[in-house]
Amino acid sequence: MKDLLTRIRRECDVVVTVADARNPETFFNYRPYREQKVIQVINKIDLCTENELEDLRKNYKNAIFMSCRTRKGKGYLLHTLIRYAKERGHLVRVGIVGVPNVGKSSIINMLRGKRSLRTSPTPGETKGIQWIKIHKDILLYDSPGVFIRNRDEQVLAKAATISAEKMNDPERAAVSLLEHLMKSKGKEYVASHYDISIENEDDVYTIIEKIARRNGMLLKGGELDLDRAAKRIIHEWQQGKI
Repeated sequence: MKDLLTRIRRECDVVVTVADARNPETFFNYRPYREQKVIQVINKIDLCTENELEDLRKNYKNAIFMSCRTRKGKGYLLHTLIRYAKERGHLVRVGIVGVPNVGKSSIINMLRGKRSLRTSPTPGETKGIQWIKIHKDILLYDSPGVFIRNRDEQVLAKAATISAEKMNDPERAAVSLLEHLMKSKGKEYVASHYDISIENEDDVYTIIEKIARRNGMLLKGGELDLDRAAKRIIHEWQQGKI
């Protein structure tokens, strides 16, 4: 990974750092090399509420807000890159960096206009390195995901940098995600999505139990399979379903 970042620093004129709108702390803390231009992109804004998006715009005033699903922000990002290339007067190389699953490959595919790169909701799916020409004056350098250093599974789950199957305690990570969802979108959203009823006295662990019961997730002997329910919550978060 160190060699990859060294190559990006040395070979790219522009570095685009990508973060998930639901967790903008996933921005990779990239330090520009010499006169390198850095552009911040916040992706997956279609998964945010209007209030969340308004807060993001206040906190990240210089960022470009995008949604690969709705193609929002494509023109602005491409125009920004083309304008910079014209200012430089020659072909520019652009590096795309960020933690896994923030949508780097989807952004590249959208800019190019066809799905030439295989994308996946599985963290760390993109492999290898390749240059992709998206304009006569612009080359994009697709890099594997740059993992954040924080090893807390709750943080990694929210950043979608670790799959549920690799977690030691997926239930704890699912609790963190549900707490975030209920704070940002309300208990009603969670209740509607999972087709359950949530009482005022229900804590998050009780909600996970209700999700398991509603979906028939049982172990031998009829005990609720909370591990399976937790993994479903994590999967749906990482796939952009919640």
